Amino acid sequence: MVIYIVSDGKKGHLSQTRGLANALLERARLRRPQAKHSCHEVDVSTKGFFAKLFYKGKDLDLPQPDLVLCAGHGTHAAALGLARHKRCLCMVCMKPSLPLSAFDLCIMPRHDMPENGKVPPNVFCTNGAINSIRPRPDVPKAHTLILVGGPSKGFSWDAELVLTQLATITRYNTIPMVLTTSRRTPADFVQDIARSCPGIRVVPVEETGPDWVPDHLARAREVWVTQDSVSMVYEALSSGAPVGIITMAQATQHGKRRGPSRVERGIHMLMEEGTVHSFTEWAKTHSLPTQAEVICEAARAADYILERFPDLLP
Repeated sequence: MVIYIVSDGKKGHLSQTRGLANALLERARLRRPQAKHSCHEVDVSTKGFFAKLFYKGKDLDLPQPDLVLCAGHGTHAAALGLARHKRCLCMVCMKPSLPLSAFDLCIMPRHDMPENGKVPPNVFCTNGAINSIRPRPDVPKAHTLILVGGPSKGFSWDAELVLTQLATITRYNTIPMVLTTSRRTPADFVQDIARSCPGIRVVPVEETGPDWVPDHLARAREVWVTQDSVSMVYEALSSGAPVGIITMAQATQHGKRRGPSRVERGIHMLMEEGTVHSFTEWAKTHSLPTQAEVICEAARAADYILERFPDLLP
């Protein structure tokens, strides 16, 4: 099996396509160990609109693909053009900006599904965004990991609200704590943490590499994630660690509270199912229950794809 990943260079989008590609190739190697299986990333981040629209991959010196994967609005047109020219399947992670019918399969989080509950025939519904994180039971669990986001469409930034929760978590924590920020985190929050929660070791996102979060998730006994960081929530869940949610202030528009965003709906689903736990729920016992079942959506999606498109592995 040969897979092309059409990339816009964004870390979150690549995490999804790489996670799915890796899961597909693992199964391909088990079923067809003598065949050549590979994945190739095609970066279209510097191409203009019309270059993407009519992209045929003439600049590529790669084997003929069986499947083109993409994630991110800036990749959709290029992925479809490339797949059409190469005469292979084209699949998209997340809800696309183009019509669903343009793709052979759309792998979409359930919080992006229509509110009427009807799933279109070429859509596979996942429990959150796919990622490449796997449980690492062989790695000692040595710390509590905290992943902090920032203001977004659905949530505003209230530093005191976040700091108050972190201070309380620190008070009842018995192992080292390490926190990293995101590109959206206000610059002065690092100083706020140092002042209010000196027991937390802070590693700003600018000082982390591509493997920092996966490595620290593998060694986390528990993980706390701010409510706005939905992709990080699902990466934490995929690691197998118990996950707590740090409450964020809800955004307002013209002085009024905005309606629940799709991110907020997705987090509420997880809370209602007991998959993640709010700060308020944690405060009753000062402990996070272990996960009943580890989320592994990349593997589940890969199994579905190979069952639905058996010609990928003839």
